Amino acid sequence: MMRSIVKMLSALAVLGTAYRFRYKLLNVLLGNGLLRKVSVNTMMNIPGVRSKLMSTAFRK
Repeated sequence: MMRSIVKMLSALAVLGTAYRFRYKLLNVLLGNGLLRKVSVNTMMNIPGVRSKLMSTAFRK
């Protein structure tokens, strides 16, 4: 029981830290060419993101 509580609190701490530094993490991710390519390919595989991006990019 105590172990699961510690794991949950640790996960919340990691997520809170990642949220706090989200823009710095994005800059590191997108600053590396290989990671940028992988992240863009991953995002373009999500249908909702792809359709929204394409409609925004090619509207008149």
